[in-house]
Amino acid sequence: PDRSAIIADNTPTRYFAKALMAARPAGRTIREVNAAVGGSFDDQTPNQYAGVAGKPYDVVVLGLGMNSGSAYGVHGRGPNAAYTKERLRPLLREIKTTGAVPIVCNTMHPWPERTTPASIRNALNEGIAWPAEQETLRYGGTLAFDREANTFGSPLLGVDGQGLFERAGGQAIRAGSKLRIDDRTEQNAGQNAGPNAGIVMTVTRRVGGNTVQVEPGSIQESGVFNSVVRHFDPPIDEFLVPPSTQQVQKRDWTGGGVIVDGLATYATWNGILADLAREEDVKLIDFEYRGFKWVERRGGWPSVYTSTHQGVVFETYNHPQLAAQSVIYGEMMTWLAGVLDTNGLSGGFERLIGPPIP
Repeated sequence: PDRSAIIADNTPTRYFAKALMAARPAGRTIREVNAAVGGSFDDQTPNQYAGVAGKPYDVVVLGLGMNSGSAYGVHGRGPNAAYTKERLRPLLREIKTTGAVPIVCNTMHPWPERTTPASIRNALNEGIAWPAEQETLRYGGTLAFDREANTFGSPLLGVDGQGLFERAGGQAIRAGSKLRIDDRTEQNAGQNAGPNAGIVMTVTRRVGGNTVQVEPGSIQESGVFNSVVRHFDPPIDEFLVPPSTQQVQKRDWTGGGVIVDGLATYATWNGILADLAREEDVKLIDFEYRGFKWVERRGGWPSVYTSTHQGVVFETYNHPQLAAQSVIYGEMMTWLAGVLDTNGLSGGFERLIGPPIP
């Protein structure tokens, strides 16, 4: 089938807009701006909003999807609770100052059985950055390399007077740890890691708080370069909370008395969003709850992520088949459009779960 047409007609924003348009009498218009960026993370949301800001919105729906709840999103990219709130709190306040109603959406979980210790390790093989007190090394800045001594480190102390390998993250580095050197990030265009870029070096010992010694022959050239050093392939289960083997959890997620599988990292991230919505006194659409209700009543996760077309079975990891999407997302957004059309959405925090899942 025409995939683009199906997507355009079945996204949550389309359910919402179509229902609202159908409810309005002739002569009244609805202006829909979908600023979503596929494959993005929650910290990119303020930039997406900035691209369409300045228009007289009535409602801004922040459809924060699955990526940020993933093992990479929660543990690898650094969005602990403070980080996520730091990025999204000013945006919610900005939206409210315009007179618009901001609505935060959490996410349903992807297929839990498809998240394995191996897939988590693959996602996190360049270092873990959450929670802060247990992060592993990811540092961008000035690094000094000594090819003869087989050492490298930062010539600069941190603001706390501690060296790179004394601060959070650096403390996780020990003999046998692997560190990868990369070019600096795109925010530092024109600066690079020099001839040591892309090399994975194995630590033989720490030399003071600011330097490590690595295996002979690892360093290609001595000098001072602007680089990123990452803890490559860390022992993830020493740092993940809970560890990779406990990410898939069986519990009663909805309070309905049914035990089903879910994922710990997604519960963590959704909990952060719920706290933020409560703290900022805005609405929260609970798609996590609706997803679990579907799973409880429709026979498990295969009913969400498996479909058949012309006799061919398709399975996905995190894209619901249309019947599930039309209920979990579509009926929720259709319900929301009806509530907004009748001015039935009062101010303040409220957890919205929409109509029952049949």
